[in-house]
Amino acid sequence: MGLRDEIRAADMAPPVARRFAEALREVASADGHIASSELVALESVIDGITSTEVEPAPFEALWPVRDLLVRAAIYIAVVDGGYGVEEARKISDMAHRLGLSAHMLAEVEDSVFRELKARAFRE
Repeated sequence: MGLRDEIRAADMAPPVARRFAEALREVASADGHIASSELVALESVIDGITSTEVEPAPFEALWPVRDLLVRAAIYIAVVDGGYGVEEARKISDMAHRLGLSAHMLAEVEDSVFRELKARAFRE
């Protein structure tokens, strides 16, 4: 199952989905701009799950989907070919706010990087 499908399968309530999308946008813009590749990836993974007509849930409402959020955030951050300090810092802050230790975050990063590398070799 791809990331987009996993996000849809999480079946988040609209306010939680809105907060999820906003968190990903914050990561994409952490370095001061959103690259076109980040924008395409962002729209791809959040398309259809969120609405601007609802107020976003508190950040803590993302706790049940924290692993998915962090994985999606790392994917968004690296899709432009780099993993900048500002993006990494934003993801680290998000992860810590959601109770993930630095060690757990490193494991998620490693998993995402291995998955992306394997995908690159398949294509």
